[in-house]
Amino acid sequence: MASKRIIVGVDGSVESKRALEFAIELASSFNAHLIACHVIGKLTRAAEIGSADLDQYRTSVVQSFEEEWCKALDESGLRSQKITVDGNPVSSLMTIAEEEHADLLVLGSRRHTIESYLGSTSHHLIEHSPIPVVVVPPKSS
Repeated sequence: MASKRIIVGVDGSVESKRALEFAIELASSFNAHLIACHVIGKLTRAAEIGSADLDQYRTSVVQSFEEEWCKALDESGLRSQKITVDGNPVSSLMTIAEEEHADLLVLGSRRHTIESYLGSTSHHLIEHSPIPVVVVPPKSS
């Protein structure tokens, strides 16, 4: 595998933690540059929350992403970077992958029924990404 730039989606969930761990192992094996990404989706109740509270919310999410969710990446010693953007997760991750000339996307997966899985970020990226997508399954019970 010639992957030199790997993007991993990180959202603070147990599943994204597994994806990050997998991506770290993969990047270590191939001496790749690892890019952790978090996409802050649009809040459906943004008008009700108020802009000051939204700014505070966004700041806390970015801080959690950089300091907590990506702690394993910081400790790995890999060439890496962290990117946080606002928007739709699917289109944002594809845009970042293109801008960063990524070779691979890594995401975590939650166990879903077929119906809920069809709307998932992972499924949409598998269907539409111009680069390979690895979906790391959840730990079996």
